[in-house]
Amino acid sequence: MIGNCKVKSQKMLRSFIQENNIQIAMITTPASEAQKVAEELVASGISAILSYATTILKLPEEIRVEYSDPIISLQHMTYYLD
Repeated sequence: MIGNCKVKSQKMLRSFIQENNIQIAMITTPASEAQKVAEELVASGISAILSYATTILKLPEEIRVEYSDPIISLQHMTYYLD
């Protein structure tokens, strides 16, 4: 447990996704691990991914992928601060 969140083993990822009919996932791994994680998510049934990793994922075209870079977002926000 971390706070109120139950942390599960990565070995349980596929069964958890399938048992709970999860369709969207977020990737917050280092770029070096993102492709491997994305492929595992797609193999588990995920059809849309929001990726915070600083790399472009190579996935089947039917998988919807959106990218977000929190550093750039923070830089944009600081522009408006005094």
